[in-house]
Amino acid sequence: MPTPGHLDPAQITTPLDAYLPTPEENYTLKKARVLLVNACMRELGYAQNPQPLGRFTGKAYLEHSEFHVVPIVQAERYGYKQPVDPKSTDSATEARYSENATETQGQLLSGKVATYNGHKVPKDGCEGEALRTITAGAKTAQEVKFPDGSVAGAGRGGFGEGYAEMVVSSAGGKAMARTRDDSRFRDAAARWSDCMKKQGYDYDSPSSAWNDKSWSHAARADDKEIAVAVADMGCKKKVNYLGIGIAVETVYEKQVIEENAEILKDAKDKTARWIENANRAIEAR
Repeated sequence: MPTPGHLDPAQITTPLDAYLPTPEENYTLKKARVLLVNACMRELGYAQNPQPLGRFTGKAYLEHSEFHVVPIVQAERYGYKQPVDPKSTDSATEARYSENATETQGQLLSGKVATYNGHKVPKDGCEGEALRTITAGAKTAQEVKFPDGSVAGAGRGGFGEGYAEMVVSSAGGKAMARTRDDSRFRDAAARWSDCMKKQGYDYDSPSSAWNDKSWSHAARADDKEIAVAVADMGCKKKVNYLGIGIAVETVYEKQVIEENAEILKDAKDKTARWIENANRAIEAR
């Protein structure tokens, strides 16, 4: 079993990660969609309140949250909460965009009207046209069916972003379900629970501590949440909960990859084609 020297979900890697686009590639997809949508709206004669493009953060679209870990220094300050970047203006920008959106803008984005200012509105609106441009030559179905009979929804018209993440998330869920049933992982969870009890906290699993109703809906962490979170991370380090979890999950992810090889490869190949289309769209503007 590995013994990670960290409790940082951003540093966790497992076999299914190979089927995901990088943060840079995801940003390329988003940038292309925003540029295409705004160009389409201008061509229709609606230039106000363009869609905003947030800054590149380098964060993965899909992070490893399955082991409920945060760096201890973060737990000491924020408990189980995620720290907010005071320099980030993306949320405020998105909020202003939504507040300023008009009914007409929504109709042009979705294609609820056929014409505007004498211009023909594209099928499914400017959002639909942008999606068709990005996914050209590599369309997705509205549903992805796995060999075990389960289904994951891709949405009307498929995705231009997040499709591979949806497929990987569904596959990862199957691997994690097997991980939770594995005796080695259950043993690590039991030893974690014993460690917590010695510090005065009675939880049968890390998820029950993380999702404790005393703080799960609170905006800020209080002293009790911080104390539990710090004890939680300390016990995870002591019993090597993360190392055991990653090792066991890796075994089952490899199984899931073999079982769903065609679907995962298809999602990866389609995403690669979309990134090529997105780069061409960006270069053309």
